Amino acid sequence: MNSLPMHLLDKILFRLDLKSLVMMQCTSRSIKSHILDDPSFEIGYSSRARLSFIYTFSKGAPFIFYQPFGSQCESMSNVKTFASLPRVNCYILGSCSGHLLLYTSGLYVANPLTKRFRLLDHSGSMLLTTIFNGPNNKANDTEERAMCVGFALDQSRATTIKRFKIICILETHTTYAFEISDGNSWRFSETIITTTNSKSELTKRMKPVYVEGTLHWLRNDGSIIAFNIETEQARLIPSVFHPEPEMKLLLRSIV
Repeated sequence: MNSLPMHLLDKILFRLDLKSLVMMQCTSRSIKSHILDDPSFEIGYSSRARLSFIYTFSKGAPFIFYQPFGSQCESMSNVKTFASLPRVNCYILGSCSGHLLLYTSGLYVANPLTKRFRLLDHSGSMLLTTIFNGPNNKANDTEERAMCVGFALDQSRATTIKRFKIICILETHTTYAFEISDGNSWRFSETIITTTNSKSELTKRMKPVYVEGTLHWLRNDGSIIAFNIETEQARLIPSVFHPEPEMKLLLRSIV
C-alpha cells in the first residue's frame, strides 16, 4: 500500500470509520505519519467523516456517552460509554479534532474514540479557578461564564506533534486579557485588547468558534474578539451592522 499514489491512498483512507483509521496506523510508519502529521489529510477526512453524538447522562451516576451517527437511539448496544467521571455536574467546554474539553470536579481532555481522558491542572488559571472553584459559584452562573473558555489545535505544531491549546478570555469592563495553557502550565498572553470606543460585553452562553487557526468570541453589539492560536495575537473585529433590541445574534462556522 505504501507504493500507491497519495491521492489513491487518501481515497481508501477516507472511506474508513474512525476505529479502522486508528488501526491502519499500525500497518506502516509512512501511513501513520500521513494520518497523524499531514494537516491536509485531517481536513479531507473530517469533511467526509460521518457525524457522531456526544451526550451526558447523570441519573444515578455521571457518564459520558458516544453514539455513532445512524445507530438506533433506542438501542443502548450502539452507545459506547467512554468515561465515568466523578460528580454530577459535567460541562463540555469545547471540542476540537475529535477531542473534548470537559470539566467535572476537574479539567479533562477526553477522546471518545479511544475512551481515554487526561486530567489537567487548572489551578494556575485565574478564570477557571473563579468559575468552578469560587466561593459563590452556582450552576447557572458557571454555564453562562463557561463560554469564556476556548479549545483548539495549535496548527503551528501540526507537522511535528499535535498539541492543543486552552485559551481563556478575561473580560474587565473594556479590557480583554488572555490566559493560555498547553495542558502543562498556564501563562498570560502579551496581547491585551482595550475597546474604549466599543463598550459591550461578550455574549453569554455563546461558545467561541474556531475557524482557520483563530478563536472568535461574539459580543452583544455584533463585534468579535479574535485570537490567533499560532501567533497568540488578538484583535477586535468591528460590527458591520447595528443589532435591534429584539435581535438574537448567533456565531457559527460554515464548512
